Amino acid sequence: MKQLAFPLTALLCAALSIPAQGAQRCPGGASWCDDFEHGAARVLVAGAAAAVGLDGATANHFLPAGDGQALLVAPADSALLTRIPYFVEARVRPSAPATAAARKVYLVARHLDENNWIGVSVSFTPGSKRLLFELVRMEDGKLLHLKQVGRTSEAGDSYGDSYHTVRLELGDELLTLYLGGERLTTTPLPFAPGGQAGVRADGGAFDIDDLRIGAAAQRPGRIALARMTGRIGLQAGDAPRHFAVSAFDGDGVSALPFSAQSSDPAVASVAVAGADLLVRAHRPGAATITLTGRDDVNVATTLALTVAPAQHAPARTYALRGHLAPAAHARAVPVDTPLRITFDQAATLGSAGTVRIFRAADDALVDVIGTADDVDTIGYPGQPFKRVVRYQPLRIDGASLTIRPHNARLAYGTDYYVTIDPGVVAGATLGGQPFTGLGRQAGWRFRTRAAPPTGRTLSVDDDGPADFRTVQGALNHAMRALPRAAPVTIHIANGRYEELLYLRGKDKLTLRGQSRDGVVIEAANNDLANPGSGTAQAATSPAATGGRSVLLIEDADLVTLTNLTLRNSSRRAGTPGGSQAEALYFNSENGRLIAHDATFLSEQDTVQVKGYSWFYRTLIAGNVDFIWGYNRAALFERSEIRSVGDSANPASGGYVVQARTVAAGDPGFVFLDSRLTHGPGPAGNDVPAGSTYLARSPGTASTWDNVSYIDCRIDAHVAAAGWAGAGVQGQPAPNPPLPGAGAGWREAGSMDLAGTPLDLAARVGADLPATAQARARFGTRARVFQGFNGGRGWQIVPPAEQ
Repeated sequence: MKQLAFPLTALLCAALSIPAQGAQRCPGGASWCDDFEHGAARVLVAGAAAAVGLDGATANHFLPAGDGQALLVAPADSALLTRIPYFVEARVRPSAPATAAARKVYLVARHLDENNWIGVSVSFTPGSKRLLFELVRMEDGKLLHLKQVGRTSEAGDSYGDSYHTVRLELGDELLTLYLGGERLTTTPLPFAPGGQAGVRADGGAFDIDDLRIGAAAQRPGRIALARMTGRIGLQAGDAPRHFAVSAFDGDGVSALPFSAQSSDPAVASVAVAGADLLVRAHRPGAATITLTGRDDVNVATTLALTVAPAQHAPARTYALRGHLAPAAHARAVPVDTPLRITFDQAATLGSAGTVRIFRAADDALVDVIGTADDVDTIGYPGQPFKRVVRYQPLRIDGASLTIRPHNARLAYGTDYYVTIDPGVVAGATLGGQPFTGLGRQAGWRFRTRAAPPTGRTLSVDDDGPADFRTVQGALNHAMRALPRAAPVTIHIANGRYEELLYLRGKDKLTLRGQSRDGVVIEAANNDLANPGSGTAQAATSPAATGGRSVLLIEDADLVTLTNLTLRNSSRRAGTPGGSQAEALYFNSENGRLIAHDATFLSEQDTVQVKGYSWFYRTLIAGNVDFIWGYNRAALFERSEIRSVGDSANPASGGYVVQARTVAAGDPGFVFLDSRLTHGPGPAGNDVPAGSTYLARSPGTASTWDNVSYIDCRIDAHVAAAGWAGAGVQGQPAPNPPLPGAGAGWREAGSMDLAGTPLDLAARVGADLPATAQARARFGTRARVFQGFNGGRGWQIVPPAEQ
């Protein structure tokens, strides 16, 4: 990255500020703002009037910023910029014409001079749908990279097609980035003296509009499709479609009035119908739909609309026997069944048309499944909170097309038929005939089982007799039909279950596989596909925030996972800014999780836990912070903790733990009588000797780095220093910086894999107490979990002792 500078001759300084009260009150609760509609006289470049640009199509004024130019402002309330928390926000887009090189725009805060400031860069690459952000700190002329995150555009050919509202927020402890009102990422707030705030162009010109500064307590408003991404796909001839819109002010409660506009009404026209977006598809083509807050232009979103040609499956019939699952005219089909059609030879997935499921009794359309990635809402019908995720509904493996309908669309005791448009599959024959799609006449019809199962023992099998075909189908039934406190066991037959899972509000549930290696629940999910750790959404919540884990558990207690494998098959390599990919996220602050005789696989962030969790005889594999979370107590007993080769950085051994324990007195992460091993990662490379660290800190003062290794066997992949303390590979100091009686890093009784005591003389940053002292604090399950339930404790009986 080239050296950044703010040459004084290139500064664009606002000479005046607009008060928060009065005739020109700032939108969004900002304390200072400028929309550049007042003309050029108020903006100065080195004492001279600056030219304000005009968009002739919209009659909107904006401020052009050339390469290396900066707009820095000092509001009338100058104290706002010398204290925290506050935010700086602007709408930005690359100026036309586009160049071949990538360019950046920075939002800056605490700008003392050109060599000292805090900021976020937004990188645009012409023709790319990828937008990269990086939180940075310029200190004494050296740019420090704090956190990177990426987003893929849903709308338009590239991110340069429209404005994007970017907000940088300086909180009490965290630096936070927002895009279009959505919080993308945070990082600990680095120290920096007070100074100005504003924006700066780098590597090319930008259009800047609606620059604002205000107190961080004023949260940004947001508009998005509810429980959807920003992409809409329709076919010509479809009936007008209503799409629920989530439009709320920064308080998250007050409804935000909005307007809608189509870039090409000939392709599709739009209207606002109450709280919905109404779209009428007229002819094939593409358009963008812009939703904008009527009272605040910074609250906006751009949606991508594609209208495909109307496709009608032909009346051709085929010899279907042995090619369909469920078979034509099958009875008692599980309601969560995937659909599968096997062709005569290998085929390829097309890019046009849809698979549609109809209710046979009245030809009602039940589900529409397209060839592109889509959004699914995971949970049972009527569930108040669901997990909303992007997923790939169609996949071809050789000659087999697997169709994954949207979650919980089929009802019990109902006849359905399936149609497939001609453009869905290319180069295939079926029953000896060229495949040109399936119509109703083709006869792919089936009837679901008459009623849901009864009892508290459920079965799942991907192809044999069972209550359900998917694990999520069984979870939906357990959440919906059984009392919260009623014990239930879901038995899963050997097989590969490619799905994302969600459990909420159900206690005492056990997922029990037929065999540990035979039951594999997996998906390729990461922070690019489904950003964030993940949380459930209400019906009015925006976009997909279901998170990057394979299994997400919320608001549940005494959940048991046993005799199975959870695998997130996403790779760190090839996913810049999106390599975080949990296999398991236990998001239950006061709940308890039991995992025994189970395997958890990923590369980064494999297991994230809150509350209380016990891992017994488990295998957990990864390479970067692959055990972490805002927890109370997590005990890893008689388990294997395997560091695997990093596909993105083969020379790195990574970090085992990043603790964010919520209280100083909580045990945090305790490893007892376990083995720390290493092995090849997904790219085949192993971990270099001496390259792995037992833990590193997130660098926050509000969470605690409580990690203990007691009587563990540790292989030579762990560095002699052991712990990545302050300054080790650029890592921050832990909290507390030095371990105390009840908090911090500690290690006792460490051995090599053969059982020979290790020489810990080179260890740094950790307390190395006598083994007897460590065992007195964390040497048994009862002691680790004695703080549960107000000090009443959690008594656990291992499976072998039950």
